[in-house]
Amino acid sequence: MKTSVPNRENELKGSPPSEVLNYKLSPDELAQIVGKPIPASHKEPIKFRSKAKGKE
Repeated sequence: MKTSVPNRENELKGSPPSEVLNYKLSPDELAQIVGKPIPASHKEPIKFRSKAKGKE
């Protein structure tokens, strides 16, 4: 499979990237999340295999 080459015209026509929002959870919000099971909709990140064997 080959990597596609981006088309600059398509890049310019697209919408600009959205703003990144940074925030901190309060201790109460953290307590609600910690220890809960992972939802079924969560998917594991893709793991890539290294081409070089024996090297780490």
